[in-house]
Amino acid sequence: KPLLERRCVVCHGCYDAPCQLKLSSIEGLQRGASEERIYEPRRIESISPSRLFIDAKNTAQWRSRGFSSVLNEGAKNPEENLRNSILYHLLHLKQQNPQPKINKLPDDFTLELDREQTCPKPASIGKFIKKHPLWGMPYAMPNLSKDEYQTLVSWIAQGSKSAPSPEASALDRKSVV
Repeated sequence: KPLLERRCVVCHGCYDAPCQLKLSSIEGLQRGASEERIYEPRRIESISPSRLFIDAKNTAQWRSRGFSSVLNEGAKNPEENLRNSILYHLLHLKQQNPQPKINKLPDDFTLELDREQTCPKPASIGKFIKKHPLWGMPYAMPNLSKDEYQTLVSWIAQGSKSAPSPEASALDRKSVV
């Protein structure tokens, strides 16, 4: 959690995060990614909201709403956890193709606010990597250190487990209602 907060939440912490991938909570990570943009100035019709904890309560509900997993949701073993994790593939891509330490970013990077959204899915990650070898995560930011990278890879390989969310006390529940 501290590593995600320190290196990932700067881009993936708000409702308009790239691909709606919200990494400020484990529930956001489990919800996954969607190509649908929250703020789309050319849209004239409203869209259904995709608020965590409100508009869907579990991963099955998010999948039915078009969100795709960024973690392995199949057989749980370290190899499958990595092979079927979009998060791992994008972190690994950055390690294989480090960002230059000096000069401008290559022209391949798009940083405009209205840039096209690119949200690879498990079936398309290979094509994405071939087309955009420099677009690993963190995108257009300095690489993770070796320790940071190993920490995240190890966590993903072990099944991306998290501590259970604390339950609200009876007093807290009473004050909310």
